[in-house]
Amino acid sequence: MDKIETLLDGAPMPVALDCSGEPRHVPPVVFRSAYRVVRDALDAATCASEASVAIEFMPGALVVQVEDDGGSARDFDELREVAAAIGGGLAAAPAPGGFRVRAWLPTEGQPPSPVAPPAAH
Repeated sequence: MDKIETLLDGAPMPVALDCSGEPRHVPPVVFRSAYRVVRDALDAATCASEASVAIEFMPGALVVQVEDDGGSARDFDELREVAAAIGGGLAAAPAPGGFRVRAWLPTEGQPPSPVAPPAAH
């Protein structure tokens, strides 16, 4: 996930990164999808003074969550299509004090439930 850490260096606001679960190799298409979710969610943040990115390695899935303390000026339909193309899903909505984008991306076998798993934080 080093490439995501590199992406955070150029973010338009300070970004905290939290990784949980047992890190492992993920298929390149899953990594590219996760990278795109992080990049687009941070780019869409409006009036945000800070953001956080959580990467969670779950059995059979990689969960990526981006939260900011601003809002979003973007429709996330294209990112939903990116996640759906590999059997995953994406939710994007206002959250207490800001905005949250959460994607669950299958890493092996069967895709995870279409219902987003509980938030890691």
